[in-house]
Amino acid sequence: MSMESTAVAADADPPECPVCLSSFDAAAAVPRVLPCGHSLCGPCVASLPPASAAVPASLRCPLCSRCVPFSRAIGPSSLPKNLALLALLPSPSPSTPRAPAAAAAAPPPPLPLPLHAAHSRLLARFRHAVLPEPASPLRSAANPARLALGSLASDLGAPWFCARGDAVSLLPIDVAGAVGGRPPEQETPFYRPSHVARVLAAVGALSDAAREELAGLIAASARLPRLVCRVYGVWMDPEAPPLWMVSERHHRGISLLLEEERANAEETVARIGATGIELCEALMGLHGEGLVLGCLGLRSFCLDRFGHCLLDLNQALALCREIRAGAGSSNVGTFVAPEVVAVLGDASKMKDHDFIGLVGCCSDVWSLGCVLVALVTGDEQLAAGWDTDGSYDDWEKEVVTRLDVALVGTQLEPLSAIIASCLSYDPKGRPEVTDIWKCIGGSLMKSSVCAAPGDDLAADKSFRCLLLGELSSMFIESGADESDSKLQASRGSEENSSNQDDACSGGCTNNGVIDLPGIGQPQSGEVFKSSTLLAHRDCVTGLAIGGQFLFSSSYDKTINVWSLQDFSHLLCLKGHEHKITAIVAVDNDNHSLCISGDSGSAIFVWHVDSTLKEEPLNKWYVHNDWLYRGVHCLAVSDTGYLYSGGRDKSIKVWSLEDYSLRCTMTGHKSTVSCLAVASGILYSGSWDGTIRSWWLTDHTPLSVLEDDRPGSIAPVLSISTEANFVVSSYENGYFKIWKNDILVKSEKLRDGAISAVKLSGKWLYTGGWDKVINIKELLEDESEVELQDIASITCDSIITSILPWDGRLIVGLSNRDIKVYYKG
Repeated sequence: MSMESTAVAADADPPECPVCLSSFDAAAAVPRVLPCGHSLCGPCVASLPPASAAVPASLRCPLCSRCVPFSRAIGPSSLPKNLALLALLPSPSPSTPRAPAAAAAAPPPPLPLPLHAAHSRLLARFRHAVLPEPASPLRSAANPARLALGSLASDLGAPWFCARGDAVSLLPIDVAGAVGGRPPEQETPFYRPSHVARVLAAVGALSDAAREELAGLIAASARLPRLVCRVYGVWMDPEAPPLWMVSERHHRGISLLLEEERANAEETVARIGATGIELCEALMGLHGEGLVLGCLGLRSFCLDRFGHCLLDLNQALALCREIRAGAGSSNVGTFVAPEVVAVLGDASKMKDHDFIGLVGCCSDVWSLGCVLVALVTGDEQLAAGWDTDGSYDDWEKEVVTRLDVALVGTQLEPLSAIIASCLSYDPKGRPEVTDIWKCIGGSLMKSSVCAAPGDDLAADKSFRCLLLGELSSMFIESGADESDSKLQASRGSEENSSNQDDACSGGCTNNGVIDLPGIGQPQSGEVFKSSTLLAHRDCVTGLAIGGQFLFSSSYDKTINVWSLQDFSHLLCLKGHEHKITAIVAVDNDNHSLCISGDSGSAIFVWHVDSTLKEEPLNKWYVHNDWLYRGVHCLAVSDTGYLYSGGRDKSIKVWSLEDYSLRCTMTGHKSTVSCLAVASGILYSGSWDGTIRSWWLTDHTPLSVLEDDRPGSIAPVLSISTEANFVVSSYENGYFKIWKNDILVKSEKLRDGAISAVKLSGKWLYTGGWDKVINIKELLEDESEVELQDIASITCDSIITSILPWDGRLIVGLSNRDIKVYYKG
C-alpha cells in the first residue's frame, strides 16, 4: 500500500503521542517503539526517568508500566521508528509553515545518481507505455521515415491486454543523432541497458514539446476507448533506430463507404448518419483532451470489426507529416482549413510557433465538414477540390449544390445546411462539433437532442495542434520526396493492409572508455568506464567502506585497503590464519574500524587512519566448536554492538566498547549465512531458508520471514535492507522482497545461485553464478511492488559481493578481481 493510500485526509487529526498529546512528525516528534510495543514521541522517551536506580539503562512504559531496556547513551535513536504511524502522517504542503526545529535543520545533501539512472525519472511516467521487447511488432524492414504496418509477436498482459497477431501501425519518431545513431559495435561490452532503458533514453532525447505530445496522445487514447484507436505505447528495435509509436490498427477504412453501391438510399443515409455521429464523438473526445488535429482525411478513420468508426491517431499524424512536407491541401484525401493553410505558409509564425488564436476546434470543424461532404456525395475529389487561387466561393457553391441533391427528401436533409456552415471561410461562422452531432442525431431519431456527450469538455481549454506540433515536423525532408505517391495511394490502402502484414601487485588498471549510445544523452560526452583493482590472489569475499577507505577481503587471508579518491592501493592487512569470509567497517569521529571474520572463527578489529597501521587493534575467537566453527557473516549497529553469525546456528552479540560477549541469540536451524541492520532491527538469514528479525534494544526475537510455497525454500545467501524493505537472495536463483514483514515479490531470476544482492535507494542489484549483474528499479504502486529491468553488466567471473557507492558500482569477483563501474 502506498503512502497516498494510507495517508489521512487533510482535515483529519494526525496521530498523537499518548503522553504529551503533541502530533507526531518525521522530524521533531518521531514515533519510537518501546520493547513493550507502545509508541511514544522521541522527546517523551528521552524525558522518562530510569525504572530504578539499580538499572539506569531502562525506563518504565507510562502506558503499561512495564520495565523495558533503554540506552541513555544513544537516546531515542536506539529505538526503532514506528513506520506504520509515519505512513499515516499527512504529506507536508509547500505552503504549510514548518516547526522551528525542522526549519533550522539543514536539508540533506542530494545523493548522486547511480550510473544507470540517466533517464529513470521518465520511468514513473512512461513505464506502462513501453511495449516489451518480445512484442516485436515490426514484421519486416521498414522505411524509418514512413508509417509501418505490423502485428504483435506475443501476447501482452496488463495494461494492454492484446493477443498475439493483433494488427498494429507504427509511426516513426525521429531520435536519430540522439539515440542509437552509433553503430551497434560501439556499445560497451560490459554494460547492456535493458530494452526499457533504451526506449526511455530515446524518449528522454526528444524535445520537451515532442515528449509532452507523445505522453498526451498515449493518455488520451487510453481515456477514449471506442472513439480512437488505442495507442499502446512506444517500442524500439534492439538492432536499430528509430523509436516507434505503436497503435491499434483495423484493416477497413471509411473510404469503403464511398465504394459501396447506393441502390438503397435510405440505408445509405442511415449508414452515413451513424458514421457521422461517431466522427463527431471522436473529435469531441479529442477536443476534451485539449488536442486539435489541424487536418483530416478519410484514411484518418477506420472501421472496427463491429463496423464502428474510430479515429486512427497514427494515420492522422502520418497525414500531418505529408502536409508539413509540402504535399499541400489540394491533393485528394487531405482536408486542411484555410486559416491553417495560411499559418503553414507564414514562415515567421511557424518559426516562432505563434499559433494562439489562429488554429482551434473550428479548424477541425472545417475538416470534418469536408469528410462529411465526401461521405454524402461519394466524391472525395469534390471535398478536396478547394485551392488557394481564389475559387473558394465557386467550390463552396458546387459543394452545397451536390449536398442538396444527395440529401433532399431524406432523413438527413437538415445536415446540408450545417455542413455548408462548416465550410465557412470565416472560422467564427462555423458551428461547434456538438451542433453537428445534435443535427445528425436529431434527424435520425426524429426528435430534438438536447445535450451531446462531452458538451462542455472543450470549454476554457488550451489546445495543442498536432499538425503544427513537433511530432508532425519529423522526417519532413524524406516525407517530401514520397508525399505524392503516398497521397495517390491513400484511397484503398486500408483494404490492402492485411497483405502487407505477411509481408598482481596492488594497483588499478583502466579498462578503457566506452561510449554508450543513448543512455548518456542528452548530455554529450558522457561515457561509461570500468577499472579493475588488482591486489588479491584468491576469491574476493567482501567489500566495505569506512571513512575514505575501501576494504576488500579474500580467501587469500588478507584485507586490502584502497583510497576512495583514486582507488589506489594503500595497505595490505595480514594476520588471519584462515580464509576471510566476512568484513564490515565502522566510522568513528577521527578514524575507521575494519572488522573481519574468518573460517577459523577468528574476529579481527583493525584501526585504520592516516598512519595506516598494519597490526590489529584486537582479536578473539568465537563459534569455536570444532564441528561448527567459522564466522560466516558480520554486522554492526548504531547501538555499539557487533553481531556475528556462523555454523553453530547462533548469532553472538559483542560490545564494541570492551569486545565482551553480551548475549547469544538462537532460533535458526542451520548456519547463519547473512546479517543486516536497519531501523532498529537486526535481520538474519540462514541456510534453513528463513529470515528472522530481532530487536536491537534487548536482542529479543521479533518475527520470522518465510515462504512456505513448494519449491521456494532454499538457503538464504544474502540480505539487504532499505527503509521498510528487506530483499533476500537464495541458492536456487530466487530473490524475494518483503515490505513491512510481508512478502510482496518472489521471482526466480536465474537457474544458478544469487550470491549477492544489494538494495540502494530504489535500485536493486543482484549477481551470482551466471556472472551477470542485473540492475532493476523498485517501483511502489498503490496495490503492489513492481520491479523494472534497467540494465545488466556482464562480468568475467562469479559475482561474490556488490557495493554501490557515490555513483559507482564496486563488484567483487571470484577470480580475485575487483571491478569499479562508473560514468565519466
